[in-house]
Amino acid sequence: MRKYSNLLLITALLLLLSGCSNASSWSSPGSWFGDSDEKDKKTKPLRTTLVAQPGQNTGLVEIWNRSVASSPDSPFFHPGRFVVTGSDIFVATYQGAVVHLSRKDGSTLWKKEVGQSIKGGVGIDDKRVFTGTDDGEMVALSQATGEELWRQRVSTSVTSAPVAADGKIFFLTLDSRLYALNAETGATVWVNNNTPEALVIMGAATPTVDQDRLFVGYSSGDVQAVSISNGKVLWNDNLTVVGGRSELDLLQDIDAAIVTDGRSGQPSQSRKVFAVNHQGRLVALSRDGGSRSWTHDLSALHPPLVWNDRLFIADMDGTMRALGMEDGLELWRGDISDGLLTAPVRLKDRIFIADNKGRLFSLDPTSGRVLGLDRIGDPVLADPMVVGQEMYLWTNKGNMIALRSP
Repeated sequence: MRKYSNLLLITALLLLLSGCSNASSWSSPGSWFGDSDEKDKKTKPLRTTLVAQPGQNTGLVEIWNRSVASSPDSPFFHPGRFVVTGSDIFVATYQGAVVHLSRKDGSTLWKKEVGQSIKGGVGIDDKRVFTGTDDGEMVALSQATGEELWRQRVSTSVTSAPVAADGKIFFLTLDSRLYALNAETGATVWVNNNTPEALVIMGAATPTVDQDRLFVGYSSGDVQAVSISNGKVLWNDNLTVVGGRSELDLLQDIDAAIVTDGRSGQPSQSRKVFAVNHQGRLVALSRDGGSRSWTHDLSALHPPLVWNDRLFIADMDGTMRALGMEDGLELWRGDISDGLLTAPVRLKDRIFIADNKGRLFSLDPTSGRVLGLDRIGDPVLADPMVVGQEMYLWTNKGNMIALRSP
C-alpha cells in the first residue's frame, strides 16, 4: 500500500512532453518500481531494520518560522534548492519570486518578482543571486538590494538551480542543454547540447562543481564529467535500466545531484563520485576516468549523504539505507516513512531526514534506528540545509523554518 501511495505522488511530479496516452501506464506500481522476485533477491540487505514511530522528539528547538510564499497549486511544488550563508537565506518560489531572508530572525530583507514560475531554485556567488524561469530566462540580482543586474534568454525552461564557479554560472534546461554564462554579464560562454527526452520528471539536478570540472546528470540517464573552462566532455556513463512494461519505465532521469566523496585532500585518481537515477541504479564512478567501482539496485530522487566512509540514501519507498562507500555493501536498511523522503543530512552525531507528510526524523547512523520524530505539519519536499548547529526546512506551503540543536 505504501508503494502505491508513493506512486501516486511521484506521478504528480511528472512533466509529459509527448506520449503517455495509455492511462493504465499511470497505475501500475509493479512496473514503476520493478518489484519482481528477481530484483528482490538482488537487493536483499544483510540486515533489515523495521522501525516503529518513536515516542520522543528529535531534540531540535525551533528558532523561527516565517511565511515566505503561498502554496503552489496542486500538484506543483516550490523549487527545492535554497542557499544559506553566514547571515542570509536566499530562496525562490514557484510563483516566480526570489526572497532574501535574514538568517538571524527570518525577516524578509527584499523580495523580487522575476517573471514566470521558477522550477530549479537559486545559486549565488559573492555579489549576486541567480535563478532561472519557466519562460527560459536566467536572471541575476544584487544580493544586497535585489536589483536586477541582467537577464539572459536561453533555449527553453530552466529546470535546475544554477551553480557558480570560476566566474561562470552553470545550469540545465528542459531540452537537456548545459549552459555556462558569464556571471558578471550573462553572456554565453559555452553550451553543451544533449539529446532531449520525450518524457521527463519535472526539474533537474544542479550540476556539481569539483575543482576543474562539473559532474552533470541528465534525463537520458547520462552522467558526464565536463570541463568548467570550455565545456569539453571528459567522460560519460549511462545509468539506463533496460526493460519494463509501461511508458513510465522509459524514464531514466537523474534528478539527484551527483555527489563526490569529499576527500579533496586525496589524489584525484583515488576519489569517487556517486550518481543515482529514479529507475533503479546507484553507481560509484572514479572521479578522473569515470570507470565503475560498484553498482547497487536502488531508485532515488534525492542525493546520498557521505559520512564516515558510508553513503546514506533514501529510496522512493520511504526506506533509508546505509552502504559502504568503497564497495557498495548494504550495511542496514530501515523503513522510515510511508511517504517520500528528502535527502538525509548530518547534524552533530545524528542523521536527519524529512518527508512529504510533514515529519522530521532523527536516526542513529550505525543502525538506522529512529531516535526521534517531530511533526512539522507542512509537507517537506526540498532537502534540509544544515549550517553549523542549525537546520533549515523549506516547506511546500511556502514556510521557512529554522531549528537549532541544543
